[in-house]
Amino acid sequence: KAEAQLAYELQAAKEQQKIRLEEIEIEVVQRKKQITIEEKEIDRTEKELIATIASKVAAPLSKTNEIIILSGEGSRVTGEVNRLLAELPVSVKALTGVDLAKLTLAMSNLLL
Repeated sequence: KAEAQLAYELQAAKEQQKIRLEEIEIEVVQRKKQITIEEKEIDRTEKELIATIASKVAAPLSKTNEIIILSGEGSRVTGEVNRLLAELPVSVKALTGVDLAKLTLAMSNLLL
């Protein structure tokens, strides 16, 4: 009778251990899903902040009608400005998703 009781307790302990292992596996899966959700939320917030920062940076430019750069011939300033202007459409598209080339073409078609 004692052996039967001991065997029963041993089997019950093994079953409890299996249940606990399964509970731990469930917790791990849930935590991984939570981490994935948190990472996606961080990415979304980061993109939202970049778009907000980009719009705030670009806001003063929307009020500008003309930019004139005065510089001597062969100036590093002129070269740097030209490089920045060449990269501007790509930078704006990367930050805001707006394609300035398509936007300019669409606006010129509207004006014609």
